[in-house]
Amino acid sequence: MRKALDVVGLPVVCLQTGETIGTVRDILCDSSWYVRGVLLSEQGWFHSGTYIPTERIHAVGESCLTVSGKDAITPLPHLAGLEPVGFVTGKTKLKGKAVITASGELLGRLEDVYFSANWEKLVGYELSYGWFADITEGRKRLYAPPTVIVGEENLIVPD
Repeated sequence: MRKALDVVGLPVVCLQTGETIGTVRDILCDSSWYVRGVLLSEQGWFHSGTYIPTERIHAVGESCLTVSGKDAITPLPHLAGLEPVGFVTGKTKLKGKAVITASGELLGRLEDVYFSANWEKLVGYELSYGWFADITEGRKRLYAPPTVIVGEENLIVPD
């Protein structure tokens, strides 16, 4: 399993030209936690934002993410209607949200997420209960349940 923070910040290299064509800013998932692509640039006043769809990614390595050609870069509006969930960007970003059970137990704050070996799906969360607990006990891992409510401040998971 690989973590999101292992990929965010990696350069994106085109295999046709050897050129660095961007940097991974985030990983975008749909509401079922399937990876839809990686964000290269966010939407701005005069820029629609860009991403690389999962099917256009050749490989995710330790040092870079590779794509076969520059044509892999896709305008963000192609995800219209999907409302992707980002890990570190966007209005529904996951990092830093409190993870709470339906019965009201705080499990910790979401610090990172785990993806399946083939980068197909988000499969787990890495939770922190503060820096002191991280040092003394380590961070907790929680498998991603099939149904999660993503709120502005909290993630609600089943008991």
